[in-house]
Amino acid sequence: MRKLVTATLGVLLLASGSARAQGVVLPLPAADQQNITAQLGPGVVGAALPSSPINDPSLYFPLQQKSQQFQVVAGPHAGTVQTLGLWQARRPGGRKAWRFQMTPSLAGFMRETDQGDIIMAALTDSGEGVVVVTTPANPFVPKGMQPGESRSYTQQVSVNYLDDPSDQRYSGSINGTYTYVGTYQVTVPAGTFPAVLFRVNCEGKVGPAHTQNTGYNLFAPGVGMVAMILEEDVTAFWLFNIDSTTGKVLMSK
Repeated sequence: MRKLVTATLGVLLLASGSARAQGVVLPLPAADQQNITAQLGPGVVGAALPSSPINDPSLYFPLQQKSQQFQVVAGPHAGTVQTLGLWQARRPGGRKAWRFQMTPSLAGFMRETDQGDIIMAALTDSGEGVVVVTTPANPFVPKGMQPGESRSYTQQVSVNYLDDPSDQRYSGSINGTYTYVGTYQVTVPAGTFPAVLFRVNCEGKVGPAHTQNTGYNLFAPGVGMVAMILEEDVTAFWLFNIDSTTGKVLMSK
């Protein structure tokens, strides 16, 4: 009997270790499936795949200069193609910073922390002529996140004019939750990839209005962003609760 119990425990431990090595499979929640299908279309986000912890954020968002073409599939600019990408800027001491062009007028400024997280500290909207600074910075690809994990944060938000940064247009605070939803098979014009899905929920008051929004980012290892659902207009995002959400899919690597 003792030998049988020992053997059984050994089999269970081996099975458990194998499951951990393969990763946990997290089905896409129904509400997320509905939101994503509405903005990206049916069949873009498919089967759930084994998920692993985010041990190396730069694997999912390589910090390399490049431009990419995205097809806009939902929102006010649906049917157009946008050339977006990542560009490097140098800082004193050899430190690197990055500009991620998310739309023709909207750019996020980001860096890699000493801990290995990729964060976005500011946004510029050249169409509105404003810069938005968030304290603490927005999480983008956080290191160490576990599949299914959510991290909550509170931010102070400052919206200033680009032509006079000392002139603050609006300010306020928002509460956000960043969730590593899981890993899924994603099919876009650029190909089919295993992609990790992050969901960001934020709610708060900036300026005269209350806002509540949800966005999604899908990253494929070695490729970077393969699909996104975001708010095109920074001013609209924080000042008006309107449906101007945009969905984009990668056309070429």
